[in-house]
Amino acid sequence: MKKILFAFLCLAVCGNAFAKDHKKGFIFVPENVVIETVENVKTKSDETFVYMQGQIVKALGDEKYTFTDKTGEIVLEIDNDEFDGVTVAAGEFIEVSGEVDKDMMKPAKVDVKSIKKIEKPKK
Repeated sequence: MKKILFAFLCLAVCGNAFAKDHKKGFIFVPENVVIETVENVKTKSDETFVYMQGQIVKALGDEKYTFTDKTGEIVLEIDNDEFDGVTVAAGEFIEVSGEVDKDMMKPAKVDVKSIKKIEKPKK
């Protein structure tokens, strides 16, 4: 019985150690990434993966933010762990990637998977 308990405890500790660094490592970004505009993202199908460049202009609470580019505004949903140490002030330029999230009878939003600061938009 003690051996089983010890084995279970070791497994729990080791599993937790591996889980902590799940966001570190190589992230593949294709060379032919198309930077979408907010206007274009709003026409995409649910769960379409997109890249956008622009600015966060307002925190809405509950991990939601108003994002803008030269074509309009859209809500970003950014889980706190997706910031991954990046601090973004209102008005700073960022590039985000994520999935379009369309719920019936609600405006489209983007569920952000990664975020990084940039000097200025490429387009």
